[in-house]
Amino acid sequence: MKALLNNEFAPVTFSSGFVKSPFPSYSEAFVSWWKKLAIEFETTTVNEELRCAFRRLEPLQSPQNRYLILETKSPWTAIFTNGLRAGDVAGAVAHLCQILDTFGLNVSCVPDRSRLERERAALRLYGAVTFTLSGPKKTDWLNRVRHVSAMNDGGKWVFDAEGEEQPYEQPKKYAQRKIADRFTPEMLEAYCLALGIDLFNPDFFGPKGMLVYQLTKFP
Repeated sequence: MKALLNNEFAPVTFSSGFVKSPFPSYSEAFVSWWKKLAIEFETTTVNEELRCAFRRLEPLQSPQNRYLILETKSPWTAIFTNGLRAGDVAGAVAHLCQILDTFGLNVSCVPDRSRLERERAALRLYGAVTFTLSGPKKTDWLNRVRHVSAMNDGGKWVFDAEGEEQPYEQPKKYAQRKIADRFTPEMLEAYCLALGIDLFNPDFFGPKGMLVYQLTKFP
């Protein structure tokens, strides 16, 4: 299965977000957003290769309390977090792309390990490949423009395709008999590349970044 750094830093690499904005602009908007929410936090400047940057998210925990914001070799800024099972950067993407009048993207690529033996149930993962494109304006569902996903929903695979189909999509594959084949990691990679995001290439990320460490819980 395709994965960033071969999922050496999973679950950090299972989910990520992108906002089409320069790193300085996005970082400033993120900090301003949290200040308005009265969240107590600290920031640290990052300037290093991706493996070192990901180590700054340790320890993983629930609820998540660290966000890693990275420049990329594109017009997009990337966001990761330190969720124990999976990171959630949906708000950091969907809300701030409205503030910045631009587009945002949430993706996930989780290997399916739902058939592990009972004694290893704590390591069980339900597979998911998701692509959610958000825009600057309100739509029928918040500001979501397009959502495509194939995931194991607790034992049953389900497929969803909602919103406006994009020109780079491969809709013929959505009719595959096996649901997991309707939206694959390879398709996710192709959709991201069409937007200028080299999702699984570590050289695409950094080196400049910012770690945001949340000191208090959300109000």
